[in-house]
Amino acid sequence: MRDDRFEYFLNAVHYCIWLHEIWIGNFIHKLVFGSIRLFARYMCSRNCQERLYAYLAMREQQLYEFKYDKKKGLYIGWANHKFGYIYSCYPGFLSFVILGLMHSSYGKLSFVIAMLMIFIPIGIGYIPAYKAVFFNDRYLVYFKKFEKESKEWHRKWKRITWAFCIGAVIISMCGIAVMLEIIIGMENIHFPFLPH
Repeated sequence: MRDDRFEYFLNAVHYCIWLHEIWIGNFIHKLVFGSIRLFARYMCSRNCQERLYAYLAMREQQLYEFKYDKKKGLYIGWANHKFGYIYSCYPGFLSFVILGLMHSSYGKLSFVIAMLMIFIPIGIGYIPAYKAVFFNDRYLVYFKKFEKESKEWHRKWKRITWAFCIGAVIISMCGIAVMLEIIIGMENIHFPFLPH
């Protein structure tokens, strides 16, 4: 049962990120196409406007599947990458701590070793998320369930997704702070905006 809750949570977060990508894409689409229509209204002849509007309508139909396809579409691709980056911040905390410990124990590390210390924990930590969301396109089953949920459910999970994303940024910054504390000690760090 615990694995199901973890899987449900990650898929709900992924779904909300996907919805947010669609919202951003639609906003940009309206902004760009609206600007083109506005420009055409004042700068083009009536004949040119009609041809342009027909062309834009045709392009919108062609772009629909390219953008909205849940397996290969533009928005799902963006959502997949954003979800991966955000989720990776959580095991990234451990990566920074390990990097700090390795640096304090062995001195300055080579670039390759430092990158390995960062990416190995992130890669290992990402495996459960990959299995829960992307393995055999598992998210598609959840998307069908989530589309039937109420507006209240959507509002709740949007808030949870925002908290998950903000938490990822905070945990990354904490990981960097812990790494710096381990390596050089916070008493040796002087922030320009704090009094000395």
